[in-house]
Amino acid sequence: MSIKNNYLLIILAGVCFGTTGTAQALGPTGVSSLAVGASRLPLGAFLIWLYLNKTHTEKPKLNLGLIWISAVGILAYQLAFFSAVRITGVAIGTVTALGSVPILTGIVEFIWHKNRPHFNWVIATFFTTFGIFLLGTANGISEFKPIGFLLALTAGLSFSIFTVASKQILKTGADTTYVMYETFKLAGFLALPILFFAGFTWIATGPGFAMLFWLALVPTAISYISYAKGLQGLRPSVANTLVLAEPATATLLAALVLNESLTQKSLIGILLVASGLIYLSLTSDK
Repeated sequence: MSIKNNYLLIILAGVCFGTTGTAQALGPTGVSSLAVGASRLPLGAFLIWLYLNKTHTEKPKLNLGLIWISAVGILAYQLAFFSAVRITGVAIGTVTALGSVPILTGIVEFIWHKNRPHFNWVIATFFTTFGIFLLGTANGISEFKPIGFLLALTAGLSFSIFTVASKQILKTGADTTYVMYETFKLAGFLALPILFFAGFTWIATGPGFAMLFWLALVPTAISYISYAKGLQGLRPSVANTLVLAEPATATLLAALVLNESLTQKSLIGILLVASGLIYLSLTSDK
């Protein structure tokens, strides 16, 4: 697979990720953020399994320690992200969580592998992160909520750990989709007690099941299958700069679907994010 295809797969995953907050906002009211975050994991794992069955993928030998790190990372991301979005709103929560991911991934990657970021990544990350800052502050600093902000940063760090651990597994040549299946299967199992205590009766309602099915199919199964395939040929820090297509998508959807305000500052932020993604996509360095 060419580097450009890797870029496109990550950007596709980011766009799918960007529908998460809007889907939650359109879902039934009164549902715990923890319940939403925990419920998508088991169903997402099942949908990935269906895809594996259709493709007759051979089971690879995986490092269980890394699978655990990856699974705990993605579980923590779900719980922190949905809680942050509930507190801060779709646009600001998504922007803060994912906007922190490239820098945090660069730090985690350096600590884990001693890999220094390349110049193209630094330039692209600067533009995209500044664009994310503009998106996050578009409606004024007065809407800043410290707890939501800390939860969003926790989500960003958790996703970074998930990415670096997953990349380490993929280096062994294991099938990308199978790695995601094993990760989400374990994360889904760990999420069951949380779902039990947070409540799950809402799943039996029409709006509740529709929200859950969308979250499990689009921003979980489809997006993480694409994400893992793209990640296989890229450094984690590069992949998680490209995935900033998510907050730009989330901001646009929040404005178009949820009628959240989209100011001139927001549009400039989206333009900067797009510019950073295009710049990085035009480079050939992994």
